[in-house]
Amino acid sequence: MFSGDYDFFDYKYNISGYNGQDFGPFPQILYIVLSVVIISGVLFAYKKSSNDTVKKTLRATGVFLIVFYICKTSWESYYDITQGGGFNYYLLPLDTCSIVMWASLMAGFCKGRIRDLAASWMATGCIVGGVANMLVLSAFKYYPFLSFGAFYSMIWHLLMVFSGLLLIVTDYVEMSYKTVLKGFLFHLAITLIVIPIDYLFDLDFMLYKDLGGIPVFEGVAAYFTNAHMGWINPILMLCLYFVSFYIAFFIPVGIRKLKRRRAE
Repeated sequence: MFSGDYDFFDYKYNISGYNGQDFGPFPQILYIVLSVVIISGVLFAYKKSSNDTVKKTLRATGVFLIVFYICKTSWESYYDITQGGGFNYYLLPLDTCSIVMWASLMAGFCKGRIRDLAASWMATGCIVGGVANMLVLSAFKYYPFLSFGAFYSMIWHLLMVFSGLLLIVTDYVEMSYKTVLKGFLFHLAITLIVIPIDYLFDLDFMLYKDLGGIPVFEGVAAYFTNAHMGWINPILMLCLYFVSFYIAFFIPVGIRKLKRRRAE
């Protein structure tokens, strides 16, 4: 890992000599192992929790994430603006991983259809998004392992996976194919807000415009854009989201099998 001289709260461009050295096998594996241990331990403690306890946990998680987000955005914006870069609009809470802030509060406070849709998203898309970022934590490209920038991303995505699995382990959400569809409908509702913003302000929240960073598909999106067929890109990205949501369906299947084996 990077052993240069820097402070925990240093801004990425002020960390002399760092050019992504921690974006490699050891820091990634260390983070994943620690995350698996922490998530497994906490889920084990929660496995027999009541719905009321789960609701309180979701509410606390949502409030914590909002405060955490405000602190991180204020911290990074201070450096962006004072160093002449201006406000970074990609810090706005419109990316896929930001949805967990609102979904956890809706799943914890709301009732009926809204609660059901939000909880379904957390048990599917939230887990997939968290796991994907844990496996390839892009924050390490800009911040060393032992820094606030990396710490923020590590904690955020760990909580995404934990909160989604919590709903499955405690049966707060009854997983079925319909659950996946409900989670996707919730995601689609957010999409209808984000896509117009992407195209009006030339941004790429939720990757609908350029599919930035997705191997192969990023090149496909660039082809459609150059061919003046960019309207296909959001449809392509929605298809990828839909498929990834169904991948999450196999997680509770595995959990149920483990429960049955232990019961036997």
